[in-house]
Amino acid sequence: MTDHFSPGSLKGKVVEQRAKLRRNLVNRLFRLGNAIQTQTQHLLALNSDLSVVHFRILLRLRQAGTQNVQGISELLGANRSLVSRALPDLREKGWIELVKSETDKRQILVRLTELGEQVVDEHGAPIKTRYDAIQAAFTAEELDHLVEYLDRLDLITGAPAADFHTGHGQDDTGETHE
Repeated sequence: MTDHFSPGSLKGKVVEQRAKLRRNLVNRLFRLGNAIQTQTQHLLALNSDLSVVHFRILLRLRQAGTQNVQGISELLGANRSLVSRALPDLREKGWIELVKSETDKRQILVRLTELGEQVVDEHGAPIKTRYDAIQAAFTAEELDHLVEYLDRLDLITGAPAADFHTGHGQDDTGETHE
């Protein structure tokens, strides 16, 4: 049997589902993360085809100074393989240098070059303007509360997946949660 839906009934279902998803924090945070990523790519595209990952690595190196791959990964909240895959291209463009640690020759350190500094300068203005707009959307007290809430979510998302394995994906209302 095939269900037949009119365009009006489909639109009504979408509106109904959106209303339910408004309070689904996982969905909201996922969508927000995607929106920030997309907007960042559009902001970077105003000046060149610099990727978000490349820009974020360069920006973190500028802010934190020379780092190893693990340090960059932690600052980005990304896995080490993502960072490791990006480094050869950044080095080839002359934006970073890879140097051996003087204290541990097995350790490779990543240092921002002058050219890398220029890339951050060239692309930073629209990113900073967006950052300032986000900050301005909250009072200092609201921002403190938001950061506290995000810290709580960090604790939950940092827990091992096995901690949440119950075999159930729906509640008693039939809603499936992400």
